Amino acid sequence: MNSRICCIACGVFRTDLDAMRNAGEIDADVTYLPGGLHTEPERLNRELKDAISRAEGRAPEGGWNRIILLYGLCGQGLTGIGSLSAPLAVPRVHDCISLFMGGAEAYRKQFAKAPGTYYISAGWFQEQVEEAGEDHWIRYPALCMGDNDETGLKKKFGKENADAVHRFLDSWKDNYSRCVYLDTGSPEEARYRQYAEKIAGENNWEFEILKGSRSLIRRCFDADDSGGDVLVIPPGHTIYHDPASGTFDSGPAGRDEQDDSTRTITIPGRPKAGGGNQRIGLGIDAGGTNTDAVVFDFESGAVRAKAKAPTTHWRYSVGIEQAVRRLPPQFLEAVDLVSVSTTLVTNAIVENNRKPVGLLIMPSGGLPPENLPDAPVSILRGRMTIGGDVTEPVDEQEVRTVAAEMAARYRLQAFAVSGYGGASNPELEIQVRDIVRDETGLPTCCGHEMSGRLNFSVRAGTAVLNAGTIPIMEDFLAEMDFSLDNLGIRAPMLVVRGDGTVMARDFARSFPVQAALSGPAASMAGAMFLTGHRDAVVIDVGGTTSDIGLLEKGKVAIRKDGARIGGWATHVEAVDMLTIGLGGDSEIVYESGEWILGPRRVAPLCRLFDDIRDENRTALLGLLRDVENGALFRRESSRSFQVLARTGRKPDFTLSTREQAVWNALETGPASLHRIAAVTGLVSWKLLHTRRLESAGCLVRHGLTPTDLFLIDGRIETDTVGRDSELAGAAAGAVCAAAGIGLPELHELVSERTVSNLGRGLLERLIEDVVDEPVLSEAILDHGNSFLELRPRLRKPLVALGAPAGLMVSDATRQFEADPVLCDDGDVANAIGAITSRISISRKASVVPRADGSFRIRGLDSPAPTFDSLEESEGCCMELLTRAVRARARDAGTSEDEVNVTIETDVARTEEGSRLFVGRHYTAVVTGSPDLA
Repeated sequence: MNSRICCIACGVFRTDLDAMRNAGEIDADVTYLPGGLHTEPERLNRELKDAISRAEGRAPEGGWNRIILLYGLCGQGLTGIGSLSAPLAVPRVHDCISLFMGGAEAYRKQFAKAPGTYYISAGWFQEQVEEAGEDHWIRYPALCMGDNDETGLKKKFGKENADAVHRFLDSWKDNYSRCVYLDTGSPEEARYRQYAEKIAGENNWEFEILKGSRSLIRRCFDADDSGGDVLVIPPGHTIYHDPASGTFDSGPAGRDEQDDSTRTITIPGRPKAGGGNQRIGLGIDAGGTNTDAVVFDFESGAVRAKAKAPTTHWRYSVGIEQAVRRLPPQFLEAVDLVSVSTTLVTNAIVENNRKPVGLLIMPSGGLPPENLPDAPVSILRGRMTIGGDVTEPVDEQEVRTVAAEMAARYRLQAFAVSGYGGASNPELEIQVRDIVRDETGLPTCCGHEMSGRLNFSVRAGTAVLNAGTIPIMEDFLAEMDFSLDNLGIRAPMLVVRGDGTVMARDFARSFPVQAALSGPAASMAGAMFLTGHRDAVVIDVGGTTSDIGLLEKGKVAIRKDGARIGGWATHVEAVDMLTIGLGGDSEIVYESGEWILGPRRVAPLCRLFDDIRDENRTALLGLLRDVENGALFRRESSRSFQVLARTGRKPDFTLSTREQAVWNALETGPASLHRIAAVTGLVSWKLLHTRRLESAGCLVRHGLTPTDLFLIDGRIETDTVGRDSELAGAAAGAVCAAAGIGLPELHELVSERTVSNLGRGLLERLIEDVVDEPVLSEAILDHGNSFLELRPRLRKPLVALGAPAGLMVSDATRQFEADPVLCDDGDVANAIGAITSRISISRKASVVPRADGSFRIRGLDSPAPTFDSLEESEGCCMELLTRAVRARARDAGTSEDEVNVTIETDVARTEEGSRLFVGRHYTAVVTGSPDLA
């Protein structure tokens, strides 16, 4: 026996330790602290430090061989405890119950059997009942109130209130259904067992006797090194709480907590077969106004040719084919990769032009979640907990019947499936999806395929948006196949995702919602390629809008919480972009004494020459000059001499009488609203019905724009946009006449509005919530006032993209003491970003604790088993996640298989300051060049 061991123990161990000493099992100097200190962790911490200090002061010659602390986690009261002179030994358990059972594993098994168990041991009885008073501890075990008997409560609160307090103090019993007596071999075992049996009877609990064990207590006296359930802390080190394992660990003095910083590991892959062998690429961006096409040489990293054509929203492939045909044909023959970004999906969602979708859900209760996109909904059998435990199976026949009836009744073109708990365990969603596909033959997607997050409502809504755009993407891809075939291009095609990366066409067909916001994302990627800046503010000025985004550490800044598209919250990780309704083709209108610049986009009048006949042009010029000379419309709305023209698309809906009249009036060519009204016999152009025809892409509206003004004052060449500067000049003169100002004043006014709108946009993108403080934003843009100078200065470069960027951005950025970085090929940056982007696929999974102390893997496509230890669950999670992300990367179009995994430990603090392990999150990423085969 070793008499140079010091033991500091909770009073509940007095009976067992005294018995072990009397039997000669241990030889130690033992100090007991009062029981119940675990309810006051800070006090427990102080008492332990004082006890260790006193023990060190009375150490025998040569010092203690070790100091044993017989305490569990106990509210983390041991955090920061250490000794400078002797090793400490501490059991790695949650509380004293595990010590009485012989270890944490025995306790976990009992917890799994009956979580609501109240444990009583001989030591507990002596310390908490005999010392504190029987009635006090069995009635109020968590409250140290000496006069909480019924008489004391009545004196304090009165009879009525005393009854309420009494019921509240007794409510803890509702958490228990079993009482266990732990028999550790104490001499008066019968007395303690009878007391436990009595408590069980009084509360209608089951009663059970379990054989306890002193084996873990003994190991604390014998263990030389840390291992298993015992932690040995060297001198000079202190204890810290490891929230992941839920127990203790130790480190150098001063480290009171586990380091929870994010870490990244790399799982090597095999060299890619034939990787990086692209030679000539064709990048395409179908934007809101123009479609851009570039030929890119991968070997030299240079743009070999570029072209533009108007975007044909009624059929994107038409405008794409027009733009590509303007490229030198010798380059097209050499193209071996095509990449496309398009506003197709974004517009379908924003304009609510999605195809009919049926939503099949398995919620936690009987009602569907709120805030879902408009879709027919059916609730199916099949339930699981948020942790992924199945509580009700799927009824296959019900799924078949419901799906068939919904498809026929609503003429559906796709289905979405989402179940509560599907992010943790997709088993039920996958079952329903496969049954629906087999029964109806319709495209069907699941909520867990959209996201691994727990928000059931947003996940279901994202699945609806995705399903509703699958038929649209299928049609677009079929059109692209036809167009590329006509162009003689035989090459794989990629589609740009909303985060600036690309995906294979088949992947895009299954997950088209990933292509939302692909145009703005492509511009961000193009900015990074053209400038080499890894951190920058980017403004992309197009014809319709100006998009403001950020580059951060060589990546496009994205909304990790999910983009809002058309007002809908989604789980789509897309570019974090602010869009302003201001571009080169924003309408300039004077109406009712007010100037309007955007957000509506109209085609510039200077581009009307392609469509207009000589007689129509002469009539329009005459009208404009009459206005300019004061003969018509002075100081009235300048919209009356905007022009409508037919596009290549015919209406696919029945026209009203007035719509038909407008359509007929434009048969001979474009005409002003004033002329159309006169031809159709209406007293005012305001009575024309044109909205549906314009929205459907059957008509295009021309009007005065900044592009026309740039042409008039010679800042852009005529060949760049058209040849009709005379028509543009006449329109500007007419608008000026309507407002009673001169042309120089109009130029100045448009410039001021542009500077103001872009300045506010930059502030809103760079300073969160500044849009809610208009006084502050005005003060910043005005550089303060007579008493206070405010000088905002950009800390990062500002890259300006788009054809009008050089003309519209410079003055606005000077408010921030910055000059824009302009690029030679910035006018086609979106198309360059499309062809230079790489495939990047990420998958997420988490390991989360369960109530019984085990761990579950959440977020993978297949159900995973639970594990007793964090290490086991982490190993399985990494293996399954790596396999899943590599498979998804292959589907997306790359055979690269090196995986980078970011690991984050999520720890929460309780009200008392304790740190609880919430989960460990793994994000696996595969990035690679697209395969050509």
